[in-house]
Amino acid sequence: MTVIGFTRPKDRIKDSVKEAEDMGFTVMAAPSLEIFTGDDEEFDKLTSSLIPGCIVIFGSATAVEQCQKRFGDSLKGMFDGMRMVSIGPATTKKLESVGLKVDSVPDDYSSYGLVDLLKDDVSGKRVVVIRSDSGSDVLSDGLIEAGADLVSVAVYKLKEVGMCPDILNMYVSIKEARIDAMAFTSPKSASSFIGGLEEHFGKEQGDKYLMQVRIAAIGRPTAEMLESLGFKPDIVPAETTFHDMLQAIKDVF
Repeated sequence: MTVIGFTRPKDRIKDSVKEAEDMGFTVMAAPSLEIFTGDDEEFDKLTSSLIPGCIVIFGSATAVEQCQKRFGDSLKGMFDGMRMVSIGPATTKKLESVGLKVDSVPDDYSSYGLVDLLKDDVSGKRVVVIRSDSGSDVLSDGLIEAGADLVSVAVYKLKEVGMCPDILNMYVSIKEARIDAMAFTSPKSASSFIGGLEEHFGKEQGDKYLMQVRIAAIGRPTAEMLESLGFKPDIVPAETTFHDMLQAIKDVF
């Protein structure tokens, strides 16, 4: 049976492990990032930035959850008359669950896909991006270059968990070649995990151990982060979802 390893935010681990096990994998998982609610000033910026006819982008399901937690039942009415854009299926599902209708979803569920979707339609328009404090610059830079009046709102923060028993167990398993594939679900989780591995074993040895493992990236931004760290991914799914990454790994093995 194929053994895969991955890190996920603490509140996503249980569901992610079940999904992977249901697909037939033996799973090693550990928390990578903790999620904290954004500063009050960010939510104030969100409400003051919304204007009729603007484009609103939700960059993750977590962003939806944080807004629902903050605004409650009033969330549904906040975006009347605005174009609602979701980064992908999980975010769309979460938006619909709180009563918000999604108008657009990119073909590529990533920041690159959002830029491709909107670049010809944002010049001179207010675009409000609702995301974490750790998103890549791909989306912001692309929309500003296309002429958008961009407001980026960090409704939640991501903090590295650091060393813990589950992470240490994964590092040792990589050293001993007991993991077949490592699946990375975000640029930040990739840099955090690999940085910790290199710190624990030393860069040369840590990199050598990880080279024994097939590496999967959930999408292009994560793949680019891995390449910048010296690890070109072996597996990148056509669709940028956790399920599609698992399926791509399964297809390879």
